[in-house]
Amino acid sequence: MITNTQIPKPGHLIILLMLMLCFGRTQAQSIFNKRVSVSIDHARLANVLQAVSKKGEFNFSYNAKLLPQDSLVSITANNQTVSDILTELLHNKYEIQEYKGYLVITIRLPYLSMINTDITNEGNNYSISGLVVNESTGERLMNASVYIKEQLVSVLTDEHGYFRIKFRADNPGQISLTASKLAYKDTSINFLQTVSVSSRFKPGVYDNAITRNNQVERTGMGRFFISAKQRIQSLNIPDFFAKRPFQVSLTPGLSSHGMFSPQVVNKFSLNIAGGYTAGVNGFEFGGLFNINKMDAKYVQLATVFNLVGGKVTGIQVAGVLNRALDTVRGIQAAGFINKAENTVEGLQIASLNNSAHKLKGLQIGLVNAADTSSGASIGLVNIIGNGFYKVSLTANDVTNTNVSLKTGTHNFYSTLLIGTNISPGNKLHSFGLGIGHDFMLSNNFYVSAEAAYQFAYTGLWDDRWFQAKMLLNVQLSKHISLMAGPVFNSYNHSGSFHLDGYKNITRIPDYPERADAGHQTRNWIGWEAGLAFNSVFKPMKKTVDNSRSWYLGGALTAGLGWDDPYTKVYGAEVFVQRDLGEHISGIITTGYTYFPVDKGYPPIYGDGTVNIYDQTRRMIPLKVGVRLKTGSAFYISGDVGVAFGLFKEPVFSLFNLAYPLYKPYRAMMISAGAGFSFQSGIETGFKFEDYGYYYKQFALRLGYRLKLSK
Repeated sequence: MITNTQIPKPGHLIILLMLMLCFGRTQAQSIFNKRVSVSIDHARLANVLQAVSKKGEFNFSYNAKLLPQDSLVSITANNQTVSDILTELLHNKYEIQEYKGYLVITIRLPYLSMINTDITNEGNNYSISGLVVNESTGERLMNASVYIKEQLVSVLTDEHGYFRIKFRADNPGQISLTASKLAYKDTSINFLQTVSVSSRFKPGVYDNAITRNNQVERTGMGRFFISAKQRIQSLNIPDFFAKRPFQVSLTPGLSSHGMFSPQVVNKFSLNIAGGYTAGVNGFEFGGLFNINKMDAKYVQLATVFNLVGGKVTGIQVAGVLNRALDTVRGIQAAGFINKAENTVEGLQIASLNNSAHKLKGLQIGLVNAADTSSGASIGLVNIIGNGFYKVSLTANDVTNTNVSLKTGTHNFYSTLLIGTNISPGNKLHSFGLGIGHDFMLSNNFYVSAEAAYQFAYTGLWDDRWFQAKMLLNVQLSKHISLMAGPVFNSYNHSGSFHLDGYKNITRIPDYPERADAGHQTRNWIGWEAGLAFNSVFKPMKKTVDNSRSWYLGGALTAGLGWDDPYTKVYGAEVFVQRDLGEHISGIITTGYTYFPVDKGYPPIYGDGTVNIYDQTRRMIPLKVGVRLKTGSAFYISGDVGVAFGLFKEPVFSLFNLAYPLYKPYRAMMISAGAGFSFQSGIETGFKFEDYGYYYKQFALRLGYRLKLSK
């Protein structure tokens, strides 16, 4: 098909091209070259800049504290460039750069200069020395970083501005020496060498894109473990990073990359005691700790702690603490604490505490916290910013008095349960955990599907009780609701007879008669009903904690033993505490714990068997642990250690069943607790301690700590 088109005449083409060139030139014109006219007399500098930007159709960007905005100025400019006007107004005291329609005003940095430089070469060993000075004043500058990027070596100038940098290289070619210092412009000088074309040296890959704020060095643990020299160098060289296959460190600073270690990302990193690197992109192991300025991929292991200034991708495991100042995508597993300042997409699991800004995965720990959550948190307490907490008072067909604490979101919540049957002849005590989900029918009606697992006491803490509940909730007011519904119960009694005074769930014979089996299970459908008081978590004010204080303290404890014959337990403890910042403290504790035998416990069983455990038990625990403050005074704690028994424990074997050997008691022990530590020094709380075997206690704690230093 043929169509008619009009072809422009040559004259029209020339005019069109001229218009396009003029338009393009106008579009590409620099803001500095724009011409404006202003006439202002005795006006504020800020108002004058605003008038100039309005005339030139652009914007200024600057720190309000940088310019004397209230100073009065006068200017008359007739068709002058923006550059000339700013020179008259600011007198070349500031740096001005153009960026996407803005003129950015910053402070003019002084220049560095390297003088009296000297290079020597003996074989392949090079040495460069000289002075770093302020180019304008000639002042010698202390703590300036002098480095060679290609060789990954650096030094700091001494108090006289002097430096000497050494390195070993085969045919290094051009050597570029750079000096950097905070609040100064970098400067470089080049040393030219005759090089062999077949040189095997290949420069690394460098990233100069994003300037990091070195947040990891501002944390309490970062300041504690990172030397002052390394922190100074990070300020001097904020935006240079290299990549290398591996590094080995003894401690931060004593590394195969020397002082340059915080500027290098490694594929394999081995820190014998601990190390500080820019990041890892493979595997990192720390004998005690790992500190990364930026990101960590893909496996990071440490016996004590990992501290990452950027993102964690993969698996991060530590004996005590994992902390990421950005996002976690993968698994954080710690003996005590996991913290992520941004999003967690994956799993956080710790015995004490997990915290995240935004949770998109799963948390498992004693106390879990998240500002917002679309995932699930399983623990005793879950502090979720977009979630709720609910205290319920209920009765069921087994225990007539129950108190539960539910925390989380309607999508998923955890429950802490405590119950008792108040009856002189049918006693039963229980405690345990549960999980649940609410099916929201409306704002005032919803159905809770819950599962709970409890330990029950009917003479021994050996009974187990499982419940599956379907409860209808009716919201009576904003904070009060009613609940009721059917419950499936599965109860397992571990003994072979029923003790008088306790509830007989499985309907077995009374003592001294015995059932045929040592465990009996009964399943049935029961009920539960009660009243709930509910509310939502309020946003917590985040405070910066840089405390380095030392404390010395002591406490008295009184508790209940896990099983007979030790129904009461008493003790005292002495502890030393050191604040590590970020609301975390390290604690060393020792003391004395006394397990007296219940007077009503027979020295000889009913069948004539002698009770060889019919004697008091005295322990000296030695523990190390951490304490985390989750509020102004409330804390949670966890410890591990060794229990030294002041007695001998019988040890049986196949060859000495009748005559056991007696050895001094030693066992690993664990402890977890919570309480309040007030500024006055008084401490109150409770704890659970497991000394090994069946030496366990739930105890109340009252103490006092004395502050030794700031």
